[in-house]
Amino acid sequence: MVRGVCLGFFDVTLVFLLLCSVTGLLQMDQRRDAEDNQEHNKAILEMLHIDKVSASHQAKPHPYMKRIYQRLDALEPQDLGSSDGTLVQSYRSIVGPHDAPPGWIWFNVSSLNPSMLGAELVLFRKTLHPRPISVMVALHSVTASQGALKESPALEERLLTLDQRPLSGYDVFDVSAVLALRPLEVVGFQLRYTDESGSLVLHEALTQSLYCLNRGSLSEPLLVLYQTKPVHT
Repeated sequence: MVRGVCLGFFDVTLVFLLLCSVTGLLQMDQRRDAEDNQEHNKAILEMLHIDKVSASHQAKPHPYMKRIYQRLDALEPQDLGSSDGTLVQSYRSIVGPHDAPPGWIWFNVSSLNPSMLGAELVLFRKTLHPRPISVMVALHSVTASQGALKESPALEERLLTLDQRPLSGYDVFDVSAVLALRPLEVVGFQLRYTDESGSLVLHEALTQSLYCLNRGSLSEPLLVLYQTKPVHT
């Protein structure tokens, strides 16, 4: 009788120990799965964070446009006139057409809003000459529409002081005249320089030396279009 009770007690203890072992193994597996899930989720979050950071960097507005937005925010409602909601458009530079002449700065303006009336070419002056020196610059444009390139006369001429830059850091050229050539698909601009001795032939080299032309940089060339007169900053 006592032996039967002992055997019964032993069987119950064995079953209990087996249940504890199984429960322990299940808990270990659950913890391991939870840790694996945490690592997996962490990896996904890190990937999302990287993507978010990259996207936000790519979506950063051009520094010049920040000035424009601040100026527009300060305008009173009556100053906006009969706006259709699009007060300003901006385009960053692109690679030119395959048959495009070298030394031009190109923009794709195929999505240009028809209500735009003013336009500016914005170039960041990255280099200053060590000595006081000035040159005359003439800004020319060429438009590409339906596969044909058409060059225009000089849009603007001005004196550039190469040892000084504007307070904003940008040379801003009024290129509103190109809007008269609509419909537009692609438009290009070239700076041509002259000094007291006459024409300087190294237009492309001088432009590359003076201005930041790197596509993808925050200070790359910018074409800004306005529904009204350009908002000077």
